[in-house]
Amino acid sequence: MTSKNVETVIRENEQSRLVLQGESLEPKKVIWRIIKFFYTKMPAASFLSTLAYVLENFHATIITVLSAYFFEEAYGYLAGSGNAQSLWGCAALIIGYYLAYHIVYSLSSICINAGVYEKAQYLLNEDLVETVSGISLVEFEDGEVLRRRKRAEECVKNDRISGIFMLMTVLITSIAGILSLLVTLGLYHPVLPAVAVASVVQFFLADWLLEKEGYQMETALTQKRRKRDYIWSLFTDLANVREMRVMGFTGHLAERWKAERDVVNEGQWELDRKKARYHLLCDAIMTCGYLTGVVLCIFLLRRNAISVGVFGACLVAFVSVQKAVGNFFGSIGRIPGFVGLAADYFTFIDKRCVQESKLPDLQESIEVIEVKNVDFRYPHSQKLSVRNASLTIRQGEVVSLVGVNGSGKTTLVKLILGLYHPSQGEVLYNGIDLKNLNESSIYQRTALLSQDFALYPLSLDENIALNDLSHVDKKDRIQDALKRTHMDGVRERTGGADGIVGKEFGGMEFSGGQKQRLALSRVLFADRELIILDEPTSALDPLQENAILEEFLRLAAGRTTIIISHRVGLCRYVDKIAVMNDGTITECGTHEELMAAKGEYALLYDVQSKWYLDSAEEV
Repeated sequence: MTSKNVETVIRENEQSRLVLQGESLEPKKVIWRIIKFFYTKMPAASFLSTLAYVLENFHATIITVLSAYFFEEAYGYLAGSGNAQSLWGCAALIIGYYLAYHIVYSLSSICINAGVYEKAQYLLNEDLVETVSGISLVEFEDGEVLRRRKRAEECVKNDRISGIFMLMTVLITSIAGILSLLVTLGLYHPVLPAVAVASVVQFFLADWLLEKEGYQMETALTQKRRKRDYIWSLFTDLANVREMRVMGFTGHLAERWKAERDVVNEGQWELDRKKARYHLLCDAIMTCGYLTGVVLCIFLLRRNAISVGVFGACLVAFVSVQKAVGNFFGSIGRIPGFVGLAADYFTFIDKRCVQESKLPDLQESIEVIEVKNVDFRYPHSQKLSVRNASLTIRQGEVVSLVGVNGSGKTTLVKLILGLYHPSQGEVLYNGIDLKNLNESSIYQRTALLSQDFALYPLSLDENIALNDLSHVDKKDRIQDALKRTHMDGVRERTGGADGIVGKEFGGMEFSGGQKQRLALSRVLFADRELIILDEPTSALDPLQENAILEEFLRLAAGRTTIIISHRVGLCRYVDKIAVMNDGTITECGTHEELMAAKGEYALLYDVQSKWYLDSAEEV
């Protein structure tokens, strides 16, 4: 992968990058927010780190003065005009200062590493997790939000926010130290500070350009990093690895992963090579500046413009000025790239939902759910996934949503639950718009089995009672839920009630059908007034399916139930059927009414019935 390919990636992402930068916070607001964060969350570590850098920045000036004093005493002693006591006293002063300096430096290092970096990373990650768990679910469908999240994670992982705090600490505290050092050097000769500053000013330009390009690279490669990490995750999932090996496409995915990895690595390597070239050039200029300073000091010494002691101190001070000013310019140059990622982080964590506690709860039972002329499209999609959908579900009704895959059934249920919000139309609970209700009060009344249900590496009883772990000790209730889904006896096979589910931590692994039945047991245990089942028997064999559906229909008596399925055999036993096609509800009624209408439902039923009849005749 060449640098030309990397530059192409940057150009292709430039428009997206500019849009995202437009959403970001201003640099000065980012910097102020970071300083406020550190002095609020970890004041002791922040104060001690600042104090240490104040001492650090005056260190060079103090050493310069002490060195001049020591060199003068040493020269006088060698010339016979000084005494040993003064020389040893000066040496003891320098040694004592160095000991005190290194003690303070060690303490500040602990504060910086443990407080400014490690604790800050912990707190920033905590805010990041809280944000991810709090943003609306529809934003997980938005590629731009996912890219922003990735950059926010990279910001924390690479210590960019802590880095900005330390850069600002260095900049603010170094100004007085640099000025004192320049004044001290200027007192020896006014040309010396000018030469020292001129020899390191290139670090500012180099770091400014490199960090700006680094941020552009980071932004452009975010999508590539996400693809690389996703493909890698496939190789660590047992189900994916099994299919990959049997079907023989492991090599193809490995090549795809390598391709994404190479683009990311080449981008980083190219930037690292450019940094090495720039810094090599900067160091060469700085070395030339130092040699110029040495020649100038020798010239001044030969002309008796400075003494021998001052000559030695000038050589020490010149290096100190170069280092201090070079670090100062380099810190300024690194700020833009650091601030760019920090702005991405703060912009992302600010995308938190309005606190539900500000909205009223649904006080009474759910008597009626009304969907009125609802439209919805996913982020950046041109097509409506649900369009002009209307449906009324009354308390105690069992309603089946049917239709071909991709017709919008699951999306409509997400709108009914408030997981997504309609772009037009409204969803009403007892006549109240869902957007004006605390959605948690709806969830507390709802038991959901989604298509993408999950079992967790917890005990069997915890997996069943997850909706209310305060009742996890009600073994009879858990056993009853397992029995209803034909999973009685499973507790003994998993090692008792505390047996872990799944092989990850040495527990029992279940088949797809067994997993679905355990997930159904969780719904039965929940015992809620609103039950939503999304393809609840997709992994079950026909005999189990019939038995479990009969159990659910018995349970659903008197409860509001929504069952999503592309199988229409169940529909003979429900109160109402809503047929969806291309995002809209095309038919609604009972099984008999829709069969008599000879519309889309009748066609689906006849086709599926014919399949079962033909199969039975062949047998």
